[in-house]
Amino acid sequence: MLSAAAVLVCALELLYRSQANFPPVILLDTRPPDVTVTAEAFVRRNPDAVFLMTTTAVFRDARRGDGDALRKIASILVHEEWHLRHGPNERRAYEAQLTALMAMGLREGRPVFNEVRTTLLKVVAAEKKRARPVAITAAR
Repeated sequence: MLSAAAVLVCALELLYRSQANFPPVILLDTRPPDVTVTAEAFVRRNPDAVFLMTTTAVFRDARRGDGDALRKIASILVHEEWHLRHGPNERRAYEAQLTALMAMGLREGRPVFNEVRTTLLKVVAAEKKRARPVAITAAR
């Protein structure tokens, strides 16, 4: 079984990156109270850092050496790095994540790719729902 630090190194290597040329990554085994229970990672500012949850199913699978799980961890790092560099736009961060998965050889039909794409589609649908104008009718 890989250590949590080894998972991080392997994920960065899949991206042809190292810890030296990536924002700081902090491995957490306890979820902060203000972070949603479904989050696999998140970012904080001042100082900028990516926080990667080591208690998630995908992280546990990556520790066991599951290649697709390692690729997903790498793509999660890309997603969070996108937020640090460009801001809170989830749609664009998921697009960067899907691009990373494709660069690592994962395509449609693979569970990890499909899961990320499904989440992107949910984000897009939620954005459209929030952007719809509300009809206002006058009282008679």
